[in-house]
Amino acid sequence: MTFTRTPLRPLAALAASLALAVPTALTTTSTASAEQTRAAASCSSGYVCIYKGDIFDGSPNHPLVYSFYRYGTYNVANLIGDYTIKNCQTGGAKVQGLTGYNGTGSVAWNLTVNNCSTGLWTSLTSTNSVRVYP
Repeated sequence: MTFTRTPLRPLAALAASLALAVPTALTTTSTASAEQTRAAASCSSGYVCIYKGDIFDGSPNHPLVYSFYRYGTYNVANLIGDYTIKNCQTGGAKVQGLTGYNGTGSVAWNLTVNNCSTGLWTSLTSTNSVRVYP
């Protein structure tokens, strides 16, 4: 009786890659959720961050809309509704929203606390520029 040997390497490699495909997909999905949660909950030291909605409500569905690192005035657009502003600047920096572009108009809101553990949750509908200043 004669037996023919079939190499198992290609089949073993295929089986191994199929077995790994499912856990990899699941890991990617859970990592994305964790990253969204961290993004909504944190703002790096030295930055002013603006998030859509109330980031302190425990929901991960609050995307980062703007972040500013340096002193200056920044024009913003399409900020309709409620947002959270976190001031994680260092050295006593402050941030305010203005009704006009290029730092003109009246002050719509002012955030002088820069400890990064709190924030200001308010409507930014009338905000057209943001000023970060010492």
